[in-house]
Amino acid sequence: MNKIKNIASKIDYTYLKPEGSYKEFEDFLSKAKKYPFRSICIPPTLVFYLKENFKDLEFKITSVAGFPLGFSLTEIKLAEIEDLLKLGVDEIDFVLNLIWLKSKEYKKLEKELLSIRKIAKDKVLKGIIETAYLEEEEIKSAVELLIFTGIDFVKTSTGFAKRGATLEDIKIIKKFSRERIKIKASGGIRTLKDVLNFLSVGADVIGTSSGYEILQELENLKEDSQSEEIEIYVDGCSLGNPGPGGWAVLIRSGEKEEILTGGEPFTTNNQMELKAVIYALSHFKEPKKIKIYTDSEYVIKGITEWLSKWKKRGYTTSEGIPVKNRELWEELEKLVNFHKVKWEKVRAHSGDFYNERVDKIAKESAEKWKKNF
Repeated sequence: MNKIKNIASKIDYTYLKPEGSYKEFEDFLSKAKKYPFRSICIPPTLVFYLKENFKDLEFKITSVAGFPLGFSLTEIKLAEIEDLLKLGVDEIDFVLNLIWLKSKEYKKLEKELLSIRKIAKDKVLKGIIETAYLEEEEIKSAVELLIFTGIDFVKTSTGFAKRGATLEDIKIIKKFSRERIKIKASGGIRTLKDVLNFLSVGADVIGTSSGYEILQELENLKEDSQSEEIEIYVDGCSLGNPGPGGWAVLIRSGEKEEILTGGEPFTTNNQMELKAVIYALSHFKEPKKIKIYTDSEYVIKGITEWLSKWKKRGYTTSEGIPVKNRELWEELEKLVNFHKVKWEKVRAHSGDFYNERVDKIAKESAEKWKKNF
């Protein structure tokens, strides 16, 4: 259930169909009640209908303004937002004026965004930039404007353009945002694999009308795939620390064995130990029961004890020093939340057959990188 809650908490379950009906919306609500979604994202008309007819239902509500084209006058967008605030919505997804963006009318955009931020007060705002129509430099300009004006999220798409979000869109936004603004991926996200892929490249929230079906898929996978525990041995090393490094993974499932290995020209022991586990867990696209065997105290204590404390301190140590390898820890945490993982500490060089094997393979990989560079 924790995996389902974790995925659901990142989904804005969406009903924005222009051809929808009250009956269909009520079916949507009955599905929304079954999972703890982050919010439901619905049009203003249905916010009013929900408040009037389902006062006993408690949903976090997201609605939309300037939707879906974004080129309405600023005064109209502000009036829409005022109406949504009166209806008691929690978050507002609004569409940027792409005509201004493409015409480099940045001052006009800035003025509109500041007005929206001011009128919305402390409500969460997501600026929809419709990445399907933008070049990379235009995405950069949009992201910088949203950050400068205090908008909380960049949202990729309305779902009404020629395409929805792509993984490359998220990578580009991530590159320019540098953790200064959150990212909502939306448009065309219909499967559990889609959700996991978008989260893995940096999306913080997923907008999808397939939220119920995605969590049904996850429930079915959990029932089918978690009966057997998979054993995985991992190791990593760096020659020189830092220096050429290698990692190795040995997967044991029943009588089957599989080896994964890789490396880098310049890295550290800790990075290779972390990447070994990350590559091991990433290998499985469905939730699994997994037991990880490692001789790395850094990995085991990091994920089971230290990480929660680091996060509370904003990814700093007790001495106030930024935590090393933060991106790797964040990636590992997502994977551990997806699978059901147990940890087993193995003493290094104690004669454990499988631990010795991955140790040897990791060192061989590091030696290859040393020779090639």
